[in-house]
Amino acid sequence: MEQYSVLAKYYDALMSDVDYKKWADFYVSCFEKYGAKVKKIVDIGCGTGTITVDLAERGYSVTGVDISSEMLALAQKKADDAKVFVRFAEQDMANLETGDAADAVVCALDGVNYLADTSALASCFYRVSDSLADGGLFIFDMNTPYKMKNILGNNAFVYEDDGMFLSWQCFFNERRRVCDYYLTFFSEDGGVWRRYDETQRQRAYSERTVKKLLGDAGFDILGEYSDVDFNAPTPTCDRLFFVCRKVK
Repeated sequence: MEQYSVLAKYYDALMSDVDYKKWADFYVSCFEKYGAKVKKIVDIGCGTGTITVDLAERGYSVTGVDISSEMLALAQKKADDAKVFVRFAEQDMANLETGDAADAVVCALDGVNYLADTSALASCFYRVSDSLADGGLFIFDMNTPYKMKNILGNNAFVYEDDGMFLSWQCFFNERRRVCDYYLTFFSEDGGVWRRYDETQRQRAYSERTVKKLLGDAGFDILGEYSDVDFNAPTPTCDRLFFVCRKVK
């Protein structure tokens, strides 16, 4: 089954503990901290568009990009409900094409970990660079290898919501540096429970690899953080944020 074809419907409920406003605040703070004049933003891997719409409500011109048509349909509804205009595009971030040059590109919640290998990651970085004006910012975060090995590892997680039960089994292959997720949904529809299965994969990238690929794509790294509070990375942090500038 195609990734997110079922998950999209329940994604927001499963991510209810994420403070999306704080993530949007982080991006705006980065713009200010690093002296970037930002009007146009591209949000890649935008999912159901919560951050995308938040940024649009703050007055930015925003384009949301995602590979999942199901996610984008939900994102469009959020924009319509909020009465803001957002341009949405169904694209693979490794083959990003935005047309106009943006002042900033953002990618939240480990979207780049879904890129299958270093070639795809490098392609994404080059495409992002091509999509930015000179001096534009690229801000993204990744699940760290530590998280994939020690937190996700070979563990199982269970989520419940009205009309939905999800079993999420993780399998981390340390040699290949990939974490496979096997999702089994039981979803109620008209009083009948149905089972759906999805498989997803994330890759663990070393900090060294990410830095090299960013440099190759024409980025200077302005800052690295472990969270949206600008705390410094630690060996056991589960997330790593990069704030980069396209070299003029």
